[in-house]
Amino acid sequence: MKIGIAAENRPSEKRTIICPEELKAITSSHEVIVEKGAGLGVNIKDHEFEKAGAKIGSKKEVYACDLVARIKEPTKEELKLMRPGSIIMSMMHLRCSPELKANIKKQKVTAIPIENIKSKLGKRLVEALSETGRIGMEYGFKLWGKDPSQANVKIMGYGNVSRGAIRCAARKLAKVTILNRRDFLEMEKHIPGTDILVDAINRPFRPEVEREPAFVTREMLKLFKKGSVLIDLVSNPVNHAPIETMRPTTIDDPYYIVDGIYHASCWGWPGFEPEKITKRYSIQMAPILKEIADKGLDNASESIKNAVAVF
Repeated sequence: MKIGIAAENRPSEKRTIICPEELKAITSSHEVIVEKGAGLGVNIKDHEFEKAGAKIGSKKEVYACDLVARIKEPTKEELKLMRPGSIIMSMMHLRCSPELKANIKKQKVTAIPIENIKSKLGKRLVEALSETGRIGMEYGFKLWGKDPSQANVKIMGYGNVSRGAIRCAARKLAKVTILNRRDFLEMEKHIPGTDILVDAINRPFRPEVEREPAFVTREMLKLFKKGSVLIDLVSNPVNHAPIETMRPTTIDDPYYIVDGIYHASCWGWPGFEPEKITKRYSIQMAPILKEIADKGLDNASESIKNAVAVF
C-alpha cells in the first residue's frame, strides 16, 4: 500500500501526524510519501523522513496515494486530488462539519475520522484529551494575568478533557470548583466571584437545531468582573456552545473580548504544544497505519473498521 503523509494547512499549525522514528516500521514494507516541509513546524527536516525510508513529494503526489494521513481535516481542494476509493485519515468531527462530509461523499473516498478509532472499552486510541484541558487552562491563566494561586476557577463538566484542566488549576493552587448538570441550570448563582470559567461540556451536536439553549447567556456576562476569562475546551460551533457569546477561535487568533470578558475557544488546543503533541500522536498512529497497510482495511481490527464514516 502506498501511504501519503500530508502537511497541515491551517495558519500557525505546526504539527505533523507522524515522526521519522515511528515511520521506520511502515517504510520497511510499504512506500511512504511525505509532503515536502510537513515536519518543519516541529523541527523535522525532510532528510530525516528520507533517512527513515520515506520519499519526499508534492501535495499532488501525496494525495494520489492509497491512504492519506494528517492531523486536521482536509480542504475541498485537497480532497479533489484523491482517487475514488482511496482512504483519508484525520481528525474530522463530521457531525459538526456538514460541508466536509458532503465533499468526502462527492469525491467517493473512504473517511476514517481518527477520533472514532476506539478500543473495545470505548477509549480513543489517538487522543490528547487531558493535554487539551491542561493547555486550555494554562492559556486561561495567561489571559487572566495574575497569580494563579489567587484565582477562583470553576469548571463545567468532569470528563477526560476537564480532568486536565482540573489538575492544572489544582497544581497552581487555584481554588477549583467542579460544576455538574444541576449547576448548569443555575449559573447566575455560580458566576459571581469567578475569575476563570472553563466549559468542558461534551454537548452532542444537533445540526437540525439552529441554536442550542445557553447555560451562560450574554446577559450573565455582567455578573463577571471585568478581565475575567471564559475558556471553551470543546470549541462548539457558533450558536451551539453552552456559553452564548462563545465562538471557535484559532491558534493564530486565540481570543476575543466581549463586554470586558476574555473569550477563548481554540479549535485545536493541542496545537499550542506542537512538538510534544506530534510525538504523542505519532506513537499512537504508527501501529494503526501499519495495520491498515499490512492487512488492508477489510482485514483490519474492529476498532479501525468501526471508525469508518458511513454516510
